[in-house]
Amino acid sequence: MSCTVPFTLDHNRMLIDGEIQRTDGSWRQARFWIDTGNPDFFISGPLARDLGLDLSDANEETQALEVAAPSGVRIGGLPLDFEGVHSMVMFRPRWLFTTMHIDANLPATVLMQHHVIFDYPRREFTLAAPGSPPMRGERVPAHVHPETGIVQIDATLEGDSLSFALDNGASYSFASGDWIASLLEQHPDWPSMTGAIGCANIWGWWPGEESWPVVRVPELQWGSVTLTRIGIAGLPRMFPGGLAVDTWYSQKSARPVDGFLGPNAFGAFRIEIDYAGEAVAFEKGEATPANDLDLVGLTLRPQPDGGFAVLGTRGVEGIEPGDRLLRIGGLETTGATMGTVVDGLRGRPGELRRVVLERDGERIEVDAEVKRHL
Repeated sequence: MSCTVPFTLDHNRMLIDGEIQRTDGSWRQARFWIDTGNPDFFISGPLARDLGLDLSDANEETQALEVAAPSGVRIGGLPLDFEGVHSMVMFRPRWLFTTMHIDANLPATVLMQHHVIFDYPRREFTLAAPGSPPMRGERVPAHVHPETGIVQIDATLEGDSLSFALDNGASYSFASGDWIASLLEQHPDWPSMTGAIGCANIWGWWPGEESWPVVRVPELQWGSVTLTRIGIAGLPRMFPGGLAVDTWYSQKSARPVDGFLGPNAFGAFRIEIDYAGEAVAFEKGEATPANDLDLVGLTLRPQPDGGFAVLGTRGVEGIEPGDRLLRIGGLETTGATMGTVVDGLRGRPGELRRVVLERDGERIEVDAEVKRHL
């Protein structure tokens, strides 16, 4: 059996609709975030309550509660097997769900049981039986962790051998900030900037997003596929034990990785993942992404009430960190997804966006200019 369903992109993350079974046997619709970079199944608190899961061990201080894997999940009518998948109700951080308005993720441990196709140009997601469809495009050898399902592909940059995980659950491509700094020492002429804006503004709640380095890599060979003008943001040492992102991520990949590439790197492709055969096929589509950092330079932080605060600015006059974002043109930002808000800041360089903010109880309006930041 196989299924093909449409997907939407929000802040570069792939979202699909499906069904999940309650404990009383009934079914409800749910929105899932496709996450090839994570082996665990995350369930929101509201979804867990509606499913009837036992949450008696949770209290106001509980951040996550391990629960049994769901008895039933269907995508496009296709039943998925979650047996043995580590499943958790994530009460906090709430922004894990509210920034995209989702109920749960679809993790790599479930995806790896199938032959998977992410057709970005057509906006279609396909699950098929392992080895069933013939692969199209440029076939690239991959390494798949047999337990986590994380996929990684060896790469070459300026003659150096590297390896990057394929993470379509991320909003952007990321590597260690130390590695980015070293890269810029070798190539000071490469376009770079300070401050994670656009989809490099990964969640808004990771430390120092407003000061992260971002570099535009002119060309990268990922297997035999050439990727051009890839923006890669540098993450600081903030993981458990002070680990850098490459060290932390390598704990769940088959071999050490130097970082992970997100949809800003491969969003113009139809991508097939043959988990069983440890291969990925890339077929370039006609549509190519617009310049991903042509926007009003704001780093945003989602708020618990559904609003957004300004965390940092880049090349913007009249807007300050701490301002509450109320509206962009005709878009009311409170209650919108993070992707919708960031898209509202996009445009052609030189265009103006009327931004309405609140500062110390006062309403402020600014005509902010769209700029090409990288």
